[in-house]
Amino acid sequence: GPGSMPRHRLTPASAAARWLWSAHSAAARVTRASLSPAAIAYATYTRLRARAYRRGWLRSHTLPVPTLAVGNLTVGGTGKTPIASWMAAECIRRGVVPGIVLRGYGGDEAAVHAERLPGAVVVEGRDRPVAARRAVSLGAGVGVLDDAFQRLDLGRDLNVLLVSAESIRASRHTLPAGPWREPWEAARRADLVVVTRKRAPASLAAGVAAGLTGGGSPSHQIAIAHWRIGHVTARLGNRPLDAGRLRNARVRA
Repeated sequence: GPGSMPRHRLTPASAAARWLWSAHSAAARVTRASLSPAAIAYATYTRLRARAYRRGWLRSHTLPVPTLAVGNLTVGGTGKTPIASWMAAECIRRGVVPGIVLRGYGGDEAAVHAERLPGAVVVEGRDRPVAARRAVSLGAGVGVLDDAFQRLDLGRDLNVLLVSAESIRASRHTLPAGPWREPWEAARRADLVVVTRKRAPASLAAGVAAGLTGGGSPSHQIAIAHWRIGHVTARLGNRPLDAGRLRNARVRA
């Protein structure tokens, strides 16, 4: 129940972003309005960029193997890495070596993939087409692009878009007035939409999925995923821990 939910402290930057994008106070609304010109300019840029790729004015590279992409339209975590890892695991189960390609921002996403999927090829790189070709040269039979919905310089055979139930009610403005990397119309590029939830109730996620279906969704394929703790591993010694031991404890994760 709500009383047993873990509490976590936001960083100042995260707290400021949450206030700016989600608060309904007069101050938050005025601040968002002041950022509207910048948001409009950013949205215009993303539309022009997408059009340039669509018309072939900018080059999109194609891999010689089937390519699956996972991404979202908002900043923040919606579960891209777990979904990409799950898709790669399915490839391994079917006898195909996946090449997981990701940008790498100094986080632990690559380590998560490598630990969960010892049979996968994991390549990081700022130049995503170069990294993807390297994965193929290392034996990948299918490409799995993590956080790649906006990476239009790489072609894909399946485009998976994640929509967070937690952020769907935030400001619908693009950056910096809202959390959106692209306007919602960019969702037309998706082949599959996955509504994800963490702390949001199942009814909210179901409502978001129903709204996507009833509102002329860009894809008739809608799924819902719930992220929850499956197990906890201590990094020191790589030992499994009983998650119950963390109740009311202060931890760094």
